[in-house]
Amino acid sequence: MAVHLTEEEQLETLKRWWAENGKSTVVGVVLAVAAYLGWNFWQDQKQVSAEAASAQYQMLLEAVQVQPGTKLPEEKLATAKHLADELKSASGGSLYASLGAMVKAKALLESGEAEAAAAELQWVIDRNTDAALTNTAKMRLARLQMAAEEYAAALQTVADTDDISYKGAFAEVRGDVLVAQGKTSDARAAYQLALDYLVQDLESRRPLLEMKLQDLQAAVPVAPAGSEGESAPAGADS
Repeated sequence: MAVHLTEEEQLETLKRWWAENGKSTVVGVVLAVAAYLGWNFWQDQKQVSAEAASAQYQMLLEAVQVQPGTKLPEEKLATAKHLADELKSASGGSLYASLGAMVKAKALLESGEAEAAAAELQWVIDRNTDAALTNTAKMRLARLQMAAEEYAAALQTVADTDDISYKGAFAEVRGDVLVAQGKTSDARAAYQLALDYLVQDLESRRPLLEMKLQDLQAAVPVAPAGSEGESAPAGADS
């Protein structure tokens, strides 16, 4: 009898527990299953979106392919613009969208649309989806700004960076801008900095940088005889 009563007590205890906790347990299980299914669905969608963006980017690369020395036809340029803009709309925060904008910028520049190309580069910089791509966009934008004689903007675009991989490259672009401004002394300092921070991957640029620096050193006016120790006339090295 004692055993029978114990079983009844156990059953009663289970009923009370279920009355008190059953619903919350079911809800918890349902939520856990929903979260698991939702995570898998999100991962699947993310994979599908990445594959679609990759395919779209490949189409863009094919659209801008031309024979060396041949200008991109208008219809191919229009296709490239459309594909790059679709990438932005569908996956604006992705690396493929930024890569597409870089390709579009190059195509626009080669077609004589420098201002539109600059806008694409600025778009890449603003999104900052990848540090290396952003820094490359900055250097290209600075050169476009220099060509447009927007010297202050160009210098700001490639202001000194903490990224050691681009410190030298940025300095070289600043040197080119300063040369265009006629600021010889500042340009020499920038080129020397570029040499000091030249990374191994860009070692092939050393001869060119050294030539730029030597050209500026050769351009320094030689003081007339008997004027040793005198400073150069004001503005001569600006």
